[in-house]
Amino acid sequence: MTPTSYSLALPAGWARVPLRGGTRAALEEKVFRGIERVPADVPRDQGMAYRAWVRRRVERMVGEARRAGGLDLYVPVRTRRPLPASFLVAEIAEVAEVAAGPEAPGEAVVRLAGERRAGAAGEVRHVGDGLGVRWEYVRPRDAEAAAEDDVPVAASRRVDYVLPVPAGHGRWLAVSHSTAVDGDPAGPYAQALTDLFDALMTTFRWAY
Repeated sequence: MTPTSYSLALPAGWARVPLRGGTRAALEEKVFRGIERVPADVPRDQGMAYRAWVRRRVERMVGEARRAGGLDLYVPVRTRRPLPASFLVAEIAEVAEVAAGPEAPGEAVVRLAGERRAGAAGEVRHVGDGLGVRWEYVRPRDAEAAAEDDVPVAASRRVDYVLPVPAGHGRWLAVSHSTAVDGDPAGPYAQALTDLFDALMTTFRWAY
């Protein structure tokens, strides 16, 4: 039997933004409503510009997530100011040639773990009731994105999980976490958010 969806135990203060229907309503209700209260360290006469900046940043994230085949984008909404962290759930039809052979999904997962991302090898882990591959790596600062958004874009710490959809006939799901936090991807703040994401992935379940 092929699953029809998935479930996650979402951390407090995070919101799910569906990307294939109901996106605008979710953004307005769950994300943008929270920016009506401007952080105390933002001058009152800059409140409107601050809200516009947050909207622009979130809408850009949504656009990028859709282009990546995203199903759902998860963002923090109950923080003093926007937390530079998010994770994306996306369906991918073909992971790579290494995982596109005729072998069983478990064998394909083991082979896929041999791929490297930013120099980091994959690690086979139990996810839900099956196996998946986990990578953790640092993505360098994107100077082009910084110039486009008129804000500094720091190096980010990434954690990717890729897992086959049970009885999915070659379909795969990717769950990818990214955080720039305080600009130090190797610092304790980034580590804490990485640990939170790994803990969240222990709650991943397929829904039938």
